[in-house]
Amino acid sequence: MKLAEAVKLTDYTYAFTVDTAANAVMGLVEGVKDLGLNPMLTADMKEGVMKLFNVELINMPDLTSGRYIFAPNHVSDFDAVILGLLHRQMRIVAKTDWTEHPKLAAFVALHYDLYGINRASAESLHRVMKDAIDYFKEDEENKHFLVFNQGTISDFNNNSPERISRIPQVLSLQTEIPVLFVFIEQPSIEHPTRIVFDEPTMIGKKDDYRAMWLERMAKLQDSLIPAARRPKLTYKHANNNKPGDEFF
Repeated sequence: MKLAEAVKLTDYTYAFTVDTAANAVMGLVEGVKDLGLNPMLTADMKEGVMKLFNVELINMPDLTSGRYIFAPNHVSDFDAVILGLLHRQMRIVAKTDWTEHPKLAAFVALHYDLYGINRASAESLHRVMKDAIDYFKEDEENKHFLVFNQGTISDFNNNSPERISRIPQVLSLQTEIPVLFVFIEQPSIEHPTRIVFDEPTMIGKKDDYRAMWLERMAKLQDSLIPAARRPKLTYKHANNNKPGDEFF
């Protein structure tokens, strides 16, 4: 299945069910092959993904000379696919639907470092914090950790503060590693996919991280010219913004 066919099945919301995720990844693999690249090589996979999604990186810091806690928005299931290729050591918190999928696990493990989490489990959330701290403390290599603050696909323009996780703030306080706010435009094979990076920020204990994250996302989004494309979301992902919403 070609990439265009795979994403068309989602009506270009770029959000996949467990069953369609494998088709999407295989479509991506075929797209990389069509570019004359080898999807089994991470360097080729990165080059192909960046071309297929017309990725433009804006103000990205040197990821080889520092450590960052990535705190991006989340507008599609391709967000991690793209961001995870920006550096060879980028651990990404992801739902277990992806990390334990029998048709995806081997391929994903070839190019990505995904950390599976059950969002509904308090124990799982506690474990991810402990393991993230250990991840940074085990050595002094340049490495990064990525957490989707919204927990699931959503449009931050409609999010209430309760939608936003404080995991990056807690992790930053425990490790003294700065948070890197990142705005990613909804990935597209038809339009430029622009990714804008803020300046690395140390988070204080008294900072209102949720309000800060929403403010920084708005600032990064508004910096784009032409104006950023607003994401096209499924009904579920358009109705998960605040307590009381159907899918919160």
